[in-house]
Amino acid sequence: MTLVPIQLYLILGAILFTIGCVGVLVRRNVIVIFMSIELMLNAVNLVFVAFSRQWQSTDGQVTVFFVMTVAAA
Repeated sequence: MTLVPIQLYLILGAILFTIGCVGVLVRRNVIVIFMSIELMLNAVNLVFVAFSRQWQSTDGQVTVFFVMTVAAA
């Protein structure tokens, strides 16, 4: 089983966050803006999980759980 380097997770997170930022700044529809904000939150969650796995700690995964709970509310 090959491990994916953390740099690829960080690049993917940065790309998703950038797409979300562009969606918030360009669009005027409220639903699309909320979807873009959700995309930005998921990008940050991906980075949290990647660092959590890199450092073998559960702190990032717990943070992701709380971010997803707040985002769902």
